[in-house]
Formats: sequence, structure tokens, C-alpha cells
Amino acid sequence: MKGLFYILTIVLLTNNLTFGQVTDSISTNEQTEQIQSNLTTDTEEFEDIDDFAPGLFLFAIFAFVFILICVGAGIVLTIVGLLILFGLIGAGILSASILIGLNKKSVTKGFKTFLVSTATIGGLIIGMISFWIFNKITHWWTLKTTLFAGSISGLLAGVVFGLFAFYVIQKLTAFLKTKLKTN
Repeated sequence: MKGLFYILTIVLLTNNLTFGQVTDSISTNEQTEQIQSNLTTDTEEFEDIDDFAPGLFLFAIFAFVFILICVGAGIVLTIVGLLILFGLIGAGILSASILIGLNKKSVTKGFKTFLVSTATIGGLIIGMISFWIFNKITHWWTLKTTLFAGSISGLLAGVVFGLFAFYVIQKLTAFLKTKLKTN
């Protein structure tokens, strides 16, 4: 057994054995040249063919028009939804202000509620939009952080502006009332 192992080792290390078929280099070169000539004639045939397909162009136009119609319908539905939402919010603010005015038996309290609520909602929307535009320019925060910061600052600014506007209107009304009484 040791002898067989030594013989196999010597035979394999001498590299005199080949385990593949020896090919003729002339026939290999001829086959390569034939394949290359076939490839050049095939590409020349395809270059002469005009591949314009009017059916595909018509389908692409119809698909593009369909996409535009869907985008337009989405925009219209979004605007209608937002108008309904703003209408419900406005109706809720108005009805809450009327109920507060009736409950407190004071038109002033109802008007103050209406003014502060409207200014708060307006401040929320303006704050979010302004922070979003500011962040588009500076790229400081993520979208979530931007909208959150814009909504909080907009709400606070809306409440402060609503209370300030009520104070100004109250003082202006009192001033005009005294001016009308003196004349």
C-alpha cells in the first residue's frame, strides 16, 4: 500500500499526465473568426431595421392621459375633503362659541371664544406651513420634527394673537362707544 502511494505521488508531482484533450490551435482560430463574422453580420441586419411601433406609442399616450386624469381626480378629491374638514371645524368653532355665549349669558365671552379658537387654528396652519418652508430651505430637522415644532409654535402664537386681538377689539369698541356717546 505504501508503494502505491509513493508511485501515485511521484506520478502526480512530475506533471507528465494531462487530464484533458489537446485541441488544434488552427481550428480554434477558425471557429473564433467564424463566430466574430456572424456577430458583425447580425448586428448590421438589426441596425437597418426601424423599430417604431405606433401601437405602443398610442398605448403610452393613453397611459399618460390616464395618469393625468387620476392625478387631477386626486387633487379635486383632496380639495373637497379639505373644504369639508375646514367647514366642519368652522361650524364647530362657531357653534361652540354660541353655546359658550348662551351658557355664560355674555356675548363678549362667546366672541372671545370664537376669536381665540379661530386664531389658534389659523396659527396652527400658518406655523406648520412656515416651519415646513423654512426647513426646506435650511434642512435642519426631519419632517416629523419640523411639523411638530411648527404646530406647537403655531398654536402658542395663535392663542397669544387671539387674546391680543380680543383685547385690542375690546378697547377699540369701548373707545368708539365713548366717542359715540359724547357726540
